[in-house]
Amino acid sequence: MPDQSFYARLGVRTFINAVGTITTMGGSIMPPKVVQAMAEASRHFVSLEDLLEKAGARIAQLTGAPAAHICSGAAGGMMLAGAACLTGADVQAIERLPQVDGRPDEFIISLVDSHYYIHQGFQLCGGRLIKVGTPQQVSVADYANAIGARTAAVVFFLGSQPLEQLAELLPIAHQHQVPVIVDAAAQLPPRSYLKELTGMGVDLAIFSGGKGLFGPQSTGLILGRPDLVEACALNGSPHSAIGRGMKVGKEEIAGLLTAVELFMSQDEEALIREWEGRCRIIGAVADQIPGLRAEYTPPFANKFPPACPVVHLHFSPATPCTATQVLTALHEGEPSIWAGGGGQALTFGPQTLQEGEAEIIADRLRQILAH
Repeated sequence: MPDQSFYARLGVRTFINAVGTITTMGGSIMPPKVVQAMAEASRHFVSLEDLLEKAGARIAQLTGAPAAHICSGAAGGMMLAGAACLTGADVQAIERLPQVDGRPDEFIISLVDSHYYIHQGFQLCGGRLIKVGTPQQVSVADYANAIGARTAAVVFFLGSQPLEQLAELLPIAHQHQVPVIVDAAAQLPPRSYLKELTGMGVDLAIFSGGKGLFGPQSTGLILGRPDLVEACALNGSPHSAIGRGMKVGKEEIAGLLTAVELFMSQDEEALIREWEGRCRIIGAVADQIPGLRAEYTPPFANKFPPACPVVHLHFSPATPCTATQVLTALHEGEPSIWAGGGGQALTFGPQTLQEGEAEIIADRLRQILAH
């Protein structure tokens, strides 16, 4: 009998992911060159401080950002960004966190993003939250009115909040000498954001390494002001600091650097066309099924991620099955297929599909709907 795969031995079922680069679903699939770089890195000992410094310098060179640091995911990067704004490069202040000893400790943060663990990260490193806006919206005036003598930084959620609002907020914050931290975890591609955000004046921009970059899921990328990026590094592993537990190994560092190199060299327009083609393959099923209608959301019309197109299949009473029944059949079939939606519609995203999987999804949909 042939050896079973790692997941099969554990009894963990794999699936075709038509939802997206979701953390709870494993992020993304790394390209072979990324996996190879991680395997090579695993065979040697190195100074992690030296490796992080030189990998960061290489990423800054590739992206055009002033400075870069590899961290443990975007959430870890956001906490390090908060710590950096509380301490700077002051070693004694770093050792004292989460005690801030009277320094400015307020983070102005909007309520439009529901990821409460980001809020917790700023509190864990010693910050106090000044919450502005509502879960539905926040204005530049909300931020401006909250800035005061104890403001350590302003936090902005790109995607949940538009780029145009960020452009308005930056000069107001900087007028008060307050840094701006931007959570851009799921905002790649477009590749241009890696340079554009810091070019606009964003002090610290944080990206996930395991989403649009297709690097190791346990990595993130901090880009920004050299002094604050240095402070992020000093507050993080392998230093004896509050971020020590958010460790990034030599293998992940090598993997993310390789992923960034591949990301910067890829034909982004061709990639997006490929994604659109996958959507059309799935959407074409609607042409053969009574009561089923395909709707396409074009690239750069979504919030997460902005460059990825999406296809929605809308069900009507004339459709042989309901959307919920089809979703269940997709989940339970072999191979298992995960999509979004239910109720009246299903949503399929192409970013995490591998070669040939759009065709598999289309065939399964036809089979399910035919019965």
